[in-house]
Amino acid sequence: MEQNIFARDVQSFRPVVLALITSLVLIVADWQHSDWFDSLRSVTRGTLDPIYVFASYPVLSGDWLSEQAQSEDVLRRENAAFKAERLQNNVRLQKLAELSAENTRLRGLLNTPLIIDGRMMISEIIGTDPDPLRHILVINRGDVDGLFVGQMVLDDKGVVGQVLDVFSHSARILLISDKENAISVRIERTGMRGITAGTGDSGRLSLQYVPKTADVKVGDRVFTSGLGERFPAGYPVGVVFAVQREGNTEFADIAIKPSSQLEGGHHVILLFSAPLAKEQPHNESHLKNDESGSPSQSSLSPQLGMGYAAQ
Repeated sequence: MEQNIFARDVQSFRPVVLALITSLVLIVADWQHSDWFDSLRSVTRGTLDPIYVFASYPVLSGDWLSEQAQSEDVLRRENAAFKAERLQNNVRLQKLAELSAENTRLRGLLNTPLIIDGRMMISEIIGTDPDPLRHILVINRGDVDGLFVGQMVLDDKGVVGQVLDVFSHSARILLISDKENAISVRIERTGMRGITAGTGDSGRLSLQYVPKTADVKVGDRVFTSGLGERFPAGYPVGVVFAVQREGNTEFADIAIKPSSQLEGGHHVILLFSAPLAKEQPHNESHLKNDESGSPSQSSLSPQLGMGYAAQ
């Protein structure tokens, strides 16, 4: 049976009543005369202070550990972000270096020392022929840009080749080093004409059907002649670097190093030339005297398709 708390003896409440009365007396005394208890209050606080400090250790330790964990996590994330940013910057620097090199190449094309007679268009090389035995490039210009089969292709150094096939937005270029390509040329020093043919080697062309007795030397520069009505006259083809006159054949074996960059280039020039002008032979009967009796300048200098006089 449950015991009623109010049924207890009155004597059992005396400690509680005494404590309440004492508390009230102390509160009133402290309120009226607070300086009486300053020393007691100081002693009590000094006694309890270590307990407060000790009790706060778990909380402080937890906060410190939490901050350390958060700081380490933040550092990891920041480190990963910095690594990613550095990688992106390195990629950007590589791209900028490539763009700078490409800009230099384009400036070289635009500032080519070649004398170009007619309109020109710069095109980017976007591929090569899958046949390793053929020297054929693919460019990003086509029929919509006005390209045509047989069109002359240059770079800033000389003749690259000619347009082989034309599609809507692309075209194939047959390089001068291809075995199936041949160009009518002349030697600058002597004016002797010949035909250069590709050998399948991008660093070597062959000057064909030149007699062994012909005046051809290493270092002779070779230009297009304009004969054959394919290429305008006067564009650099290459330089003679080997002449061999031994053997049983009646022709000399003459090797030419191409002037153009057939390997490693990124852009080419498409030439939209004026109507082809052949290289005119020198004819003294056409010389006309001016009023002073001297031949006119135009008659002394037969013009090439390039628009400058033959040397």
